[in-house]
Amino acid sequence: MKKLLIVLLIISIFSCNNIDGNVIPSFTFTTLAGKTITQKDLKGDATILCVWATWCGDCIREIPELNELVAKYEGNNKVNFIAISDEDEAIVRKSLKRFPFNFTQVVNAKEYSDQLKTGVTKHFPQVLVIDKDLKVVFDVTENKEKIFDVLDTHIQIILN
Repeated sequence: MKKLLIVLLIISIFSCNNIDGNVIPSFTFTTLAGKTITQKDLKGDATILCVWATWCGDCIREIPELNELVAKYEGNNKVNFIAISDEDEAIVRKSLKRFPFNFTQVVNAKEYSDQLKTGVTKHFPQVLVIDKDLKVVFDVTENKEKIFDVLDTHIQIILN
């Protein structure tokens, strides 16, 4: 009986934090470029949303691959690439000089990124694929594998 209760507790903890299939929380962001975006601006499009940190080795490791994805869809106004950081503007800008990251950048977004966490604790990087209806259709945290093909496949499904 004790084992069953422990298993049920663990399942409930993880299921409460699972955001796959859920609509993303509402937001209004001002990007580093000074543009205002809201979740309504993403409606009808495929969106890759990356929660990252400048100090995160796995985040930095993913940047070249994520930039390749941005390059593949350059000029396609039906695909959005947004990176969210909890850090302040000066720290992110300094990191972007060293590690150019071609996503639309949003900083000081801890309150929002905390809503997206899928585990008991927050981990970086977290990459989400959001469909035309603003639902999360794919979510990976602390990824150690190549991610281009997985994300590209999800984008193609959403666009077709």
